Amino acid sequence: MRCLVVDDDQEFSSKFNIHLETFLKGIFKDFHIIEINENFDDFSQYHDIDLLFIDIDLKDLNGINIIKRLQMDKVDYPIIYVSSRQELVFSSLTTQPFYFVRKQNLENDLKELFKLLNIYYKKTMKMITFDYYGRKTCIFLKDIHYITSFGHDISIVCDQETYTYRSSLKDVLKLIDSPVVTQVHRSYAVSLMYVKEVEKNNIILNDETCITIGKKYADEFMFQYKEYLIS
Repeated sequence: MRCLVVDDDQEFSSKFNIHLETFLKGIFKDFHIIEINENFDDFSQYHDIDLLFIDIDLKDLNGINIIKRLQMDKVDYPIIYVSSRQELVFSSLTTQPFYFVRKQNLENDLKELFKLLNIYYKKTMKMITFDYYGRKTCIFLKDIHYITSFGHDISIVCDQETYTYRSSLKDVLKLIDSPVVTQVHRSYAVSLMYVKEVEKNNIILNDETCITIGKKYADEFMFQYKEYLIS
C-alpha cells in the first residue's frame, strides 16, 4: 500500500501523517507514506501509488489542475483533497474526488473519511485466488476491470495483465462472489469500480472500453450500480 501526501506545508503534512499512519495500521500489514513538499509538477511522482492526499494551494500551482492533468492518464486510485480553502469544495467536484478534508476541521473530517475508506478497502482489497496454468495465482478484486467469456475460455482483464484460461463466466463470478463485479451480458461482467458512464444500452469504462448491456441483465445491473454509488 503506497500512499502519497502532497502539501507545501511540511509542518502540517507531518501532523497529518500521524493520523494517516494510525488509520493505515488498522487495515494494512505493509504500507508506505510518501511525502512531497516541492516539485509538484513532476507527474512521475503520482504513478505507482494507491491513495493520494493533495492540497489545493501548492505555492504557485493548483492541486485541482494537477488532478485534471493526472486524470488524462486514467488514474484509478482514490483522490482526497486536504485544504483550508473550503469554498473550493464545489470546484473540486469536477475531478470526482473521494473526499474533501478541511484543514480547519481536520479531526472531524478525518474521522468521517476513515470510515468511508475502511468500507472502500473492505470492498476492494478482497483477493481472488485461481489456478492459472498450473500455478496458484492471486489478484485483488480492485484490479479487475472486466471479464469476458468466449467458447470455453474466460479472460480477466486487470490493470497490468489479462488472465485467459479454461473456465466459465458463471464459475468465475461464483469464485469472486462480490456485487462489485456483476454480469451485464451473456459473455461479459464488469467491475462497477471502473464504470465511467452508462449510455442507453452501453457501459463505458474508465479506459473507454464499451460493453453492451444484455436485456436479460439490464435491470439487475442498474440496481447493483445504484447500490454501489450510494454505498
